[in-house]
Amino acid sequence: MNRYAIAAMTAALVIAGASSNAAEPAQKGKTRAKPVVKELLQCKIGPYEKQTRFAIETADGKPAYIAYWSSNGPYRCSFESSPQDGKTRWLDSSVGIVISMLKGTLLIEDETTHFRITAREVDRMPYCGTFGVISGVLTVPKNKKDCTWEEKTSEEAGHLDPAPEEKP
Repeated sequence: MNRYAIAAMTAALVIAGASSNAAEPAQKGKTRAKPVVKELLQCKIGPYEKQTRFAIETADGKPAYIAYWSSNGPYRCSFESSPQDGKTRWLDSSVGIVISMLKGTLLIEDETTHFRITAREVDRMPYCGTFGVISGVLTVPKNKKDCTWEEKTSEEAGHLDPAPEEKP
């Protein structure tokens, strides 16, 4: 072996040893982070020809992902969202999580026994290529029983946009 190779190997060993020794004291005082508890709640409502399906994934009990699918005869519609998807904006508010979709808004309220998802004027066109809006209230029980869906008008679904002071 030539002296350059030996010098390179020696330097690598010294650097590796120094970095592992430097990391040891910091590691000793650390406690292990608790693993994130994930749960997937899903439901479907109605016969296949006119059905709504919904899934909500939680991380430590807090919503972290949603997926929606519906059919109405020959028409199908689906969308999904997570806080980091770059297409939607998730905002924690005093009443729940407000999700600003491409067009329209969702509110996820965490009740004791269920999640209540209120959709207000979620435009079908960007997701499904069909006209119309999704407005209603979906109740997803935490005990994995049947969901309920109530179709609402936009006015009945309420105003879900965050207050001006809550917008980033």
